Amino acid sequence: MKKIFILIGFFSMFVVNCFILSAAQTVHLNGSSWQLSRIRQNGLNLEIPRNTKITVSFSGNKISGFSGINRYNGTYRVRNNTTLSTDISTTLMGGSEELMNFEMAFLDILQSSPKINYNKGTLTLRNSNGDTLSFNKSSNSNNQSDENSLSRLTKELSGTDWKLINMNGKEVRNAGITISFSGNKINGNSGINSYFSDYIITAGNITIGTVGSTEMAGSDSLMKTERQYIELLQNAKKIELVNKTTLVLTTNRGKTLTFEKL
Repeated sequence: MKKIFILIGFFSMFVVNCFILSAAQTVHLNGSSWQLSRIRQNGLNLEIPRNTKITVSFSGNKISGFSGINRYNGTYRVRNNTTLSTDISTTLMGGSEELMNFEMAFLDILQSSPKINYNKGTLTLRNSNGDTLSFNKSSNSNNQSDENSLSRLTKELSGTDWKLINMNGKEVRNAGITISFSGNKINGNSGINSYFSDYIITAGNITIGTVGSTEMAGSDSLMKTERQYIELLQNAKKIELVNKTTLVLTTNRGKTLTFEKL
């Protein structure tokens, strides 16, 4: 009889420990946010694009983040306390070939049912092919600040119209170039043609999708100014709202577009 009680005791402890492990796994992911620090695919380490913050966040059964060009979101679950299963959709913005290839690699691994390995400060997702995503934990306070900043800036810009007054140090107030924000869309006049695109703002960074436009012609000087504007707009990476009346977009090379609110 004593042996039976001992066996029952060991079995009960085993069941309780398994339950605790499962709860700890789920709770640890829930409410956490991570920034990509390393990606390995097909035996090679891929370079994370400069000035690009690739993220993943978990909240309840929801997963979301930024994958290089687009934002993604969906649902997730942890299977057998070891495997991440996701169902993800993304926005549909375009970018450079380099960024698009990187984004595809990141999302492919994230959705390949990778095994989970984590501790207090790092999260590693590794699939059956050995492809790996490694993350460092983000500060919750910083993440909250970023989200608040994103919300404030997006709300302030939505429904506003702006006129370009300076293009990388050159006065262009009379060029008739404008930009308007509506939801996640931008549109305006680039001097001769009307243009349009999608955009995403994340904590002071802006990613603008492929810019489309009408195809009207004009004088050589106007067309040159228009080409320069579209190129700088397409490559803008930073966005800053100054005194609510001045908007500045800056490329990675420090070239600027300065707008005045209409």
